[in-house]
Amino acid sequence: MGTLIDLHTHTTISSGCSVMEPRELIDAARRRGLDGVCVTDHYAIEGANVTQRLGREMGFPIFRGVEARTDLGDMLVFGYYQDIPAGIPLPDLCWYVHEVGGLVFAAHPFHVSGGPSLTLGFRGRGWRLSEDWRRVDLLRELDGVETVNGQVPEQANVKASELADRLAVPGVGGSDAHAAHMVGTAATCFPRTVASDADLLAALKEGGYSPVRPVD
Repeated sequence: MGTLIDLHTHTTISSGCSVMEPRELIDAARRRGLDGVCVTDHYAIEGANVTQRLGREMGFPIFRGVEARTDLGDMLVFGYYQDIPAGIPLPDLCWYVHEVGGLVFAAHPFHVSGGPSLTLGFRGRGWRLSEDWRRVDLLRELDGVETVNGQVPEQANVKASELADRLAVPGVGGSDAHAAHMVGTAATCFPRTVASDADLLAALKEGGYSPVRPVD
């Protein structure tokens, strides 16, 4: 049996833009029929640590990640369990994360109405991501792309899938939930059992998973 995980959520612990307490996140995930969620608070690992401890008490799997803000937009980081300073250059982020065997996925790359994204990072340089993606060789170092984000227009997700195809990397899904009602609006279905941070990292490296939206 597979494992359904929302890979992109935020809590009040480390994301000032979130209104969702850790317990609310877990309760919402259970209601949506998820097998687990990954907490990816902005810049900091504390929210993921706190929620994971609570998840153990409540008998619900919580995985840890960080949403890093780079000079080229937001990135979802897995397998690197430390705070990440805002504005870090994307080359530096990839180097640090890859050095410890972690992974870097572009978060909502075509999002233009919220936080930083690859599209906005390219626009600041006078480029268009959909046309000029070859200009930045570093994009080849990305391990994947968030191709289904629960809070962006569907066309932005379509473009994200096209970018993943061009880069020949896998796509994942996550709700980008900042409130309980957003949890599970997108997720990733893994073909194997995922029960720990190590399992999640291994499953992301193995491939064979697929983003899904919505979660019923």
